[in-house]
Amino acid sequence: MGREKTKRNLVFKPAFKDYIPENKSYNGITHLLDEEMEAIYLMDILDLYQEKAAESMKVSRPTFTRILKNARQKLTRAIVYGNKISIEDANTPYIVAICSASKDNFESILSTDQYISIYKIEDNEVTLIKSIESDVYVKASKPAIVLPQIFLDFNVNIFLSTKIGEGLKNSLLAKGIQVIEKQITNKEDLINL
Repeated sequence: MGREKTKRNLVFKPAFKDYIPENKSYNGITHLLDEEMEAIYLMDILDLYQEKAAESMKVSRPTFTRILKNARQKLTRAIVYGNKISIEDANTPYIVAICSASKDNFESILSTDQYISIYKIEDNEVTLIKSIESDVYVKASKPAIVLPQIFLDFNVNIFLSTKIGEGLKNSLLAKGIQVIEKQITNKEDLINL
C-alpha cells in the first residue's frame, strides 16, 4: 500500500479554469491539477527557485520537480495537439485584499484608500486576517509599487476595488493576483467572487 499524499499548500487561485483553441474545434481535454498550476505559478510567474517553491508548497524538492515537469509536459501536449486545457480548482480557500476608506464599511474601495483589509474565504465563511494602514495613503506611495509586495506577503489571490489603474492591474497580474473591479456592500459579498 502506497503512502498517503501530503496536503499541498496552494496559494494561486486561477481566474479562468478552461482554455480552448480559438481557430478550430479542440481534439481532447488536458486536465491540469491544482498543484501543477501552483508549481507553474511559483516558478514561472513569481520566479522562485525550486527549493523556495517546494517550501512554499510544503513538499520536498524532488516532489516539486516532478509536479512541475508533469505540468509543463501537459501544457506542451495541449498546445501541440490543440487540446482544451482544464484547470482543476479544488475547493481551496482563497484570500482577498480590499483597500477602503473605513474599517467599518465598503462605501469607498480604491487602491489609494487608507486601510488594507485581508480576508480569508473558506467553507462559505469570511474571516478577517489583518487590517493595516496603507503606505499608499500614509506615505503617498504609488499603489503599483507598494501593494503587490504586501499582497504577496499575505498570499492574496484576489484584489477587489471599484477602480484600478492599468499600472497596478499589470503589477498584480504579473504576480498572479487576480483583479476584480466590483462594488460590494458587506464582507459576505466576498464569498461568491
